[in-house]
Amino acid sequence: MMNKLICRYTKTIMLFVLSFVLCACAIQASEKEWALLPLDNEQARTEIIKLISESMGGKTIPIAKDVFQQTSRLLLGKTSVTSPNGIRVIRTDNEAAIVFELLKQGSHCLLRRVDNAQEWTLITKSCIKR
Repeated sequence: MMNKLICRYTKTIMLFVLSFVLCACAIQASEKEWALLPLDNEQARTEIIKLISESMGGKTIPIAKDVFQQTSRLLLGKTSVTSPNGIRVIRTDNEAAIVFELLKQGSHCLLRRVDNAQEWTLITKSCIKR
């Protein structure tokens, strides 16, 4: 009788532990982490440029060849203006830079535009956690 009771409690505890472990794995797989692109990944770069252009209303945006290779963030802003005399002109519009982030969630690479919370799952899966 006592052995059956101990066995029942052991099974209950084991089931509880197993449920907890499975939930923890599912939560960890859904976490978004900063990511980087590996060197010379032209396919990913092309896909990112296309998405950024679409996000910016179809404008052609010049983006460096090493985008997202050293940092997980891309800041797009207006360039500063310098007068012919070499004096930097301070802009009065004070527009904030538009920020894009490269993230990894499980096996997927994500591109997120921070200011309006747009997010895209990339076709490429070659990004790596930072």
